[in-house]
Amino acid sequence: MKIRSDWGVVAGIFCLVTAVQAQYYYAAPAGAGPYFRADLGPSFFQDGRVSYGGTIGDPVRYDVGLAGDLALGYAFNPNFSADFELGYNGAEIDSTSGFISHHSHLHNVPFLVNGTVSFPIPRSNVTPYFGAGVGFAATDFDTDYFGPSATPGDFVSGSESDVVPAGQVFAGVRFRLAPNASLGVGYKFFVTGDPTFTYPPDDFEVGFRGARAHSILLTAEVRF
Repeated sequence: MKIRSDWGVVAGIFCLVTAVQAQYYYAAPAGAGPYFRADLGPSFFQDGRVSYGGTIGDPVRYDVGLAGDLALGYAFNPNFSADFELGYNGAEIDSTSGFISHHSHLHNVPFLVNGTVSFPIPRSNVTPYFGAGVGFAATDFDTDYFGPSATPGDFVSGSESDVVPAGQVFAGVRFRLAPNASLGVGYKFFVTGDPTFTYPPDDFEVGFRGARAHSILLTAEVRF
């Protein structure tokens, strides 16, 4: 009788523990999990403006540039995800009225936190999405020669950097190729604050209006 009683106690404890575990057990929603994303494509910069030694100059025009990024994030459910993105968005200066420019480039390396909202189309492999990101960008101005055409001997050369606020909005569509992999195409509008570059030995300042860049990107995503 005592043995039966002991087994009854053990069975009761087992049932109680199982019930507690079931109460606090959490199952991740379908579609949740970490992912990796890579994007690459051309970037089209809007005209900017240059300030040289504190004097505002004429518009700056850019060649077609390059944009790309890598991101690591987490999908909380099929509709919402967040990630950290490290990227590049830069272009060479095509012309600046009143200035001579030789091999002058603006390079932006953004560090952004993004939120994305997705809308999987039922019974298809198509997922439209849109989102936005905020953070900062390390901006670099690299030139062989940049200065006013009226005074050719007054110029700067070399590479200087600044850190400015940055943000973006984006949208696109992904096509699922496998349960955990997709390819797509997207649009991104990237902006930064106005960088200023200080050149030694006299702390001479060259500044530009922040980037306003439109990019068309091929995107690949893998979920784990």
